[in-house]
Amino acid sequence: MSSPIAPSGLIPFPTPGSTLISAKGTYIVGNLIGDGHYGSVYETIGPFDQLFALKMLRPANKPYEAVKQEWALELKRLESFRHPNIVYIHDAFEENFLFYLVLERCDTSLRAMLELGPMAPPVFVEVTRQLLMTLQYLHDAGLVHSDLHSGNVLLSQVDRWPIVKLTDFGVAHQLQGQSWFRPRVANPNILTPELVTAGYTTRQSDLYQLGLLMFHMHTGRSPLEGEGSAVQQQIAEGAPRMLAEALQTPFSAVIAKLLRRRDAYRYQSAKEVWEDLRKCMWW
Repeated sequence: MSSPIAPSGLIPFPTPGSTLISAKGTYIVGNLIGDGHYGSVYETIGPFDQLFALKMLRPANKPYEAVKQEWALELKRLESFRHPNIVYIHDAFEENFLFYLVLERCDTSLRAMLELGPMAPPVFVEVTRQLLMTLQYLHDAGLVHSDLHSGNVLLSQVDRWPIVKLTDFGVAHQLQGQSWFRPRVANPNILTPELVTAGYTTRQSDLYQLGLLMFHMHTGRSPLEGEGSAVQQQIAEGAPRMLAEALQTPFSAVIAKLLRRRDAYRYQSAKEVWEDLRKCMWW
């Protein structure tokens, strides 16, 4: 059977109040709560009046089949994950040539939380611990996330003790025998030194991106300034590592090691990071 041919012209995106229907029920679209390179996320009320997060994959002028393959791959991965810190998927469907994933709704994102300033050390350590546990799970399964930034880290129970939920596996890559790969796409704001200088990515690239996140969580600011070529130059010159070393805090040495320019000189696993980080706890 041939695939549907998307109509010419613009396909209208969902708007608040509109209705989408899948085999599992009806979804009423709410406000836009997230927007990124690869998708938009809306609040939605689903069957039994349950609140969900509805992710729509952005076509971005890509062919219909390409978007469908990305949707199917992310769906397959999310359905296969069984981890307390990976967002849970409830439904997936296509409507009007657009592809959707229905995910558990979290309270906020790490990006929104960081707008309030640096984290208190106990919260910083706990969020990092959960991220490390999640990365170890992915790396043990041969998967590299490749897009670890504050918008893809969701949080619940922030009024008590945060529960981390990692999301957005649209550009994740399954390693098949090799220890590195050349990604098709990359977020320009979280490039890694090996990607900038040599065009490849490894498990240690996820750890570098975690180092960028940890710096931001610890200080309330990103170690990278500007965009485009300016960011690439800072990464190539090792500016994030030097900034981390200059902090001279109990956590600075761990963050600096994660941000080393050569991936071979970073921590080799998330477990190693935690063994050092837990030594920094003084409370």
